[in-house]
Amino acid sequence: MTTKHSAIIIGAGPGLGLALAKKFGHELGEVALIARSAENLAPLVQELKTAGITAHGFAADAADLNGLRATIRQAIAAMSPLKALIYNAAAIRPGRALPLEPEGFAAELVVDVVAPLAAAQTAAPALEANGGGSVLFTGGGFAIYPYAEMAALSAGKAALRNLTATLAEDLEPKGIRTAVVSICGYLAEEGRFAPAVVANAYWDLHVSPQEDRKPELTYA
Repeated sequence: MTTKHSAIIIGAGPGLGLALAKKFGHELGEVALIARSAENLAPLVQELKTAGITAHGFAADAADLNGLRATIRQAIAAMSPLKALIYNAAAIRPGRALPLEPEGFAAELVVDVVAPLAAAQTAAPALEANGGGSVLFTGGGFAIYPYAEMAALSAGKAALRNLTATLAEDLEPKGIRTAVVSICGYLAEEGRFAPAVVANAYWDLHVSPQEDRKPELTYA
């Protein structure tokens, strides 16, 4: 009998988040979805269960670091051995840099950069204890090609990209695959940017051999 493992998806919605939950849930057997709204999570969890995946929903706001850490620990305790943590949340608010309120900018960076670090730190001990796994972040093309109309998100994704490179140096020796997927395009219903297709790229990173590992996948 195949041993069941689990994944945690932070920032679970009906697009890429659900596609990631389906892919990792199908491959590993069990998945936890974390998002701000328990009401919005309910139909996603039900859809996964209908597909034969053991699924759980946990409400938490990534901007609340203590709450996020506690929720991750709760999910880990409730599931089969953890093998993957995927951070897919982001603060997406349009705005140029000059009129950007510094306090609002700082709050967005918490969601885009600080919370991913907190999530990785919280999950790492369980992943290491379970023989390794992966920590994957959803990045974006704005990290490479900053867009003035999305100044905060451009800065946040650039910071996440660099954080991943340094974090990988600490986690990879522990057997924890660490990478950011810089998605250089817009999700679409069909084609290369269909959520299910993009989710396959995350899974390929999760199972990639040691010699092929790099801290970033530029998905274009």
